[in-house]
Amino acid sequence: MDTPGVWTRVRAFTRGERHAETLYAYRRAGAQVHSLLDAGERRRFDLTLSGTSPFALPRHMGLALACAWNAFTLQTLGDKMLEADEQADPGTAGFVPPVTFGQVEGYYTEVQRWLAYASQAEHDPQFDLPADILPAPLPAWAPVEPCPRPHLDAMIAALKAMRLHAEAAMHNLEQGTPPADTAKLNQLRGHFAQALATASYAASMYAPDASLALHEQVEDHAKRALEELYRVGQLLSFPALLTEGGRHARKRSGTRRRTPLPGEPGFDPWAMTDPVQVQRLRRNPDARRVIEEMWALDPDPAASVALWDDIRYALDTGGAAAARNSNGTPFGHYFCTPYCAIYEAKRPLVIGDTPVRQGQQFTIECAAEGVRIGYPFKREVVTGKFSASTIDYCDPDQPPPHE
Repeated sequence: MDTPGVWTRVRAFTRGERHAETLYAYRRAGAQVHSLLDAGERRRFDLTLSGTSPFALPRHMGLALACAWNAFTLQTLGDKMLEADEQADPGTAGFVPPVTFGQVEGYYTEVQRWLAYASQAEHDPQFDLPADILPAPLPAWAPVEPCPRPHLDAMIAALKAMRLHAEAAMHNLEQGTPPADTAKLNQLRGHFAQALATASYAASMYAPDASLALHEQVEDHAKRALEELYRVGQLLSFPALLTEGGRHARKRSGTRRRTPLPGEPGFDPWAMTDPVQVQRLRRNPDARRVIEEMWALDPDPAASVALWDDIRYALDTGGAAAARNSNGTPFGHYFCTPYCAIYEAKRPLVIGDTPVRQGQQFTIECAAEGVRIGYPFKREVVTGKFSASTIDYCDPDQPPPHE
């Protein structure tokens, strides 16, 4: 996207529009979803050629395909909305109305999460999602009625792209399904036919210059079609969802380590601390004090440890490594408790519920700052570009510095 000129900025400012630079960065980063989805479909096709029924797909492969489909759908919706706004209002290209910004940002943020899940499933045969995540619903629609006309144009364009891919996936399923799985295939055909009919109905009603009354009716049908096709695409990607409905997450085979909690044998209050700096910090009485306070005031230590275990698993499977400076030395630890090291994602990851894109630096913060005077315990995955900082002793009796 070219840098907007002065008059473009003036027009956008007078209309209250927001700079879309971040959205265009998301669009570039998410473009990888197309090759990821195509590669997954090729692997499934190769399996069916060797005699594997699509309904007996290895779990991790089905999860990877379903997550890739979700990322593809959301990326397509975001892309089409940006394109539609550019075409509808070229005078403010590079800027979008606030409602468009919020809707597209919501799509692209979810793309990161589903890409990370797909990547993890692709690289780790033991990977699984928590129960009830799939089939996933579309993110909520922007709370504005009727939706802006470019949004409807984008919905129709996205429906066309989704339909083309879903039809190809259905064709491949039909070609690769053995007679023993015909009943399951017919069930999937029923779901697909219903979604296709809803999409066709919305597309047939659509007209670019429709009246406001017709616009609102087409919008309702288009939203329902997108929701149905989004769900059916997940079933086509991983047909086992037809019977399990996402409820039965497989138990791990023991390859994932779990950090002991306070009160359990082997508990180490420094478990989440940068291993390169932990001995130095242990000798610091202020650091010892705040680590003890962190654990004592954490209302849910299991949730904090779960974030750390996600990082450990990423390290064990090659998905992350300690971030390093240009001279090759470790970057160091975060300034606040638990003084966790700064890591770099070697492939897309999800730490807790936070997507971390490939190449991004990240760490975790679990801090009791201000807890004794009413502030909530802070527990989050921190991403971004990190720089050297003075250590913070996270006083529970003082408000956080940013307050």
